[in-house]
Amino acid sequence: MLFSRWGAFAYRFRRPIVLVTVLFAIASAVVGAKVTSALSAGGWIDPTSESAAVSARLNDEFGAGRGTLIVLFQGEPGSDARSATVQGAIATSLSRLASDSRVGDLVGFAQTSDERFISTDGRSAYVVARLTITDEQSVDEIDALRGLIDPPGAGLTYKLAGIGPFTRDQAHQSEKELIQAETVSAPFVLLILLAVFASVVAAGLPLLVAALTIPTALGGIFLVAQVTDLSIYVQNVATMLGLALAIDYSLFMVSRFREELRRGRTVAQAVETTVATSGKAVAFSGLAVAIGLSGLLLFRPTALRSFGIGGSLVVASSVFFALTFLPAVLGMLGPRVNSLSLAGLFAAIRRRLGRPIAADAPAMRRSRWAAVAHLVMARPFAFLVPTLIFLLVAGTPFLRLAQGIPNASTLPPGLESRDAAVALATDFKAGETTPITILATVDGDPTSPANIGQIGKLADAIDGIEGIDRVEGPFSGLRDPQTGAPLTGDQLALFFTAPASQMPPAFAAARDQLKAAYIRGSVVRLDAISPIDAVSPAGTALIPRIRATAVEGVTTQVGGLAAEGADFMTSQASTIPYAVGVTLLASAVILYLLFGSVVIPAKAVVMTLLSISASFGALVWIFQDGNLSNVLGFTSPGFTIAGNPIIMFSVLFGLSMDYEVLLLSRIQEAYRRTGDNTASVAEGLSRTAGVITGAALIMVTVFSAFALAESITIKSIGVGMAIAVLIDATIIRVLLVPATMRLMGRWNWWAPGPLGRLADRLGFSHVEDDPAADGGPAADGGPAADGGGHAAEPSPGLARP
Repeated sequence: MLFSRWGAFAYRFRRPIVLVTVLFAIASAVVGAKVTSALSAGGWIDPTSESAAVSARLNDEFGAGRGTLIVLFQGEPGSDARSATVQGAIATSLSRLASDSRVGDLVGFAQTSDERFISTDGRSAYVVARLTITDEQSVDEIDALRGLIDPPGAGLTYKLAGIGPFTRDQAHQSEKELIQAETVSAPFVLLILLAVFASVVAAGLPLLVAALTIPTALGGIFLVAQVTDLSIYVQNVATMLGLALAIDYSLFMVSRFREELRRGRTVAQAVETTVATSGKAVAFSGLAVAIGLSGLLLFRPTALRSFGIGGSLVVASSVFFALTFLPAVLGMLGPRVNSLSLAGLFAAIRRRLGRPIAADAPAMRRSRWAAVAHLVMARPFAFLVPTLIFLLVAGTPFLRLAQGIPNASTLPPGLESRDAAVALATDFKAGETTPITILATVDGDPTSPANIGQIGKLADAIDGIEGIDRVEGPFSGLRDPQTGAPLTGDQLALFFTAPASQMPPAFAAARDQLKAAYIRGSVVRLDAISPIDAVSPAGTALIPRIRATAVEGVTTQVGGLAAEGADFMTSQASTIPYAVGVTLLASAVILYLLFGSVVIPAKAVVMTLLSISASFGALVWIFQDGNLSNVLGFTSPGFTIAGNPIIMFSVLFGLSMDYEVLLLSRIQEAYRRTGDNTASVAEGLSRTAGVITGAALIMVTVFSAFALAESITIKSIGVGMAIAVLIDATIIRVLLVPATMRLMGRWNWWAPGPLGRLADRLGFSHVEDDPAADGGPAADGGPAADGGGHAAEPSPGLARP
């Protein structure tokens, strides 16, 4: 058997394996220390979308696709940002910035006299620095660009906004929350491990594996980030998953190793059996998690794909150290894994106090869990029906899911880029900094009377859409200087085509500025201004209506922040069925290969979906509806952060397989040995419930620590996943699994003839067990173990109905 042979190999070469794996982790940690600098705050754009094409055209044709840096100047109450004094102070403050090669030009009230650059209370103003470098490139230049801005004087203070400052603040906040989560969760995780193992040495092993796994995964993420964009939040999710998975897998294996030692096995046999049973479960569980995460690779936006890449690297690292370093260390420790036993300490204390020593605690716990299993199986419908109703009702809030793109407002107050972005959104006329851009292409000269008329019709039609304040373009707002009436189409055509020598210099200069800003060849740029938040569901809902606006002879493409959000939602919605389908199918296949049954995978998929839907309902109820906001310390944006549900689905579906595989593996061992369905379920639950409970508490602790994050994106993921794991490890494993296993009986292990024979031939479902060593059921007449310690295969009639 493959895993049995690997266990023997790991024991034989235990010292070299420990040395090599530790050195590998150290080398990875050196590389991973630089991971934050390689990650990006972007990635929420579908590169194949219309909005991405507009962004590229703005860059190539209009020179407007480069980065921007917004400098917000805030004055004292009662000051006038329009005054010569304030504008002079602003110009002086920005003079060195304006002359830098990384800055193309500055646009503000001084350059345009446009009221959009002045706050509604008149005391603040902003200036847009149009850069010659991209937003991504500007991230590393923010400190240098800030150094070129002199203190403004005149009672002014300034803040920086834009993609560059936002990315920097997001990276720093991500690191801060990462350290906070690790610091908060580590002591609680250690306490849980001590409670589960009652041994300091055994409790320390899972933490040691996690300490090797996380730096290794971050090193891999850094290397991958050199060839593709990865989200800044990948390091948070990687740490979250790394702690949970590495500790869970170690918990499973250390528990099984100690159990084998109690059975009287030698250290070599204990290591071999641990890897053959729990090690196999870990490998298949890791494969299930990786497949769940790989569904994210089907999405086109790099932010979603990056979670799949980063998560898969974490899973690979967790499984790698669980199957190499851990069995090798267990082989080196042997019985010393139980050293520094808390039970021994407590027993000594009780003896000194003259109190009787309690019976074997693990045996008592197993008997209690067996009693719970028998209780559920005695009245399966009484537990099944209420549980299903509860899960379905808990999931109903998810039916009103509304998603929005994360922006600076999702960061905590006090961060410069966040406060500047909020001030721009609330203190200035809404929507001025986030226009919806329409590139309109016509046949021939766009300044001909006919084309001007068609462009005017398009602008009027878009302006008539509810939620659009106005549409700006080269032909809007121009009036006859003598009458004040808007210019007609013929007058506009004359204005744009007349020789400069026949026009007043001021008119000629204004015309050149309009052409430079709005016209390239046969393409005219229009900017639709909407007061609706561009990243909100209402803001993105404007885009389909604008795109549906048609005028004969004009073709359009729509871009801008709202369009990028709408395209992200469309891309996500079109890919989700495939990602979910691949995840469900692949997970079902893995469970079939492991258990040789088609019923077990079907039940596992349904129960996991119920668990996840309930957690999604909680996610919407809490973060979208704003319930518990005072308790959790956040302000609801009024929507669910886009991408979070599918990210959570991919992670949680895989994680739920951890408990499914561990529990059902022990049930299958008992069933192959005895053929008694009810007794097998009770035994499997009694032997694994303590470990599953400990593992779940650890996961909930780790995820809850990330719920302390100030960023809503990470906070919502942490809370949602903590709720999902809690539901999965309690309601699903303790109530639904025993109830459904009892109702299905021998049919739990059924597979059609060809599929059953295929599973037997592959051999993945063959389990390793030697119950006679501890006086288990085999002593009462179950199939005996063969000479190599492998459980003898029952007859086909015993394994399947």
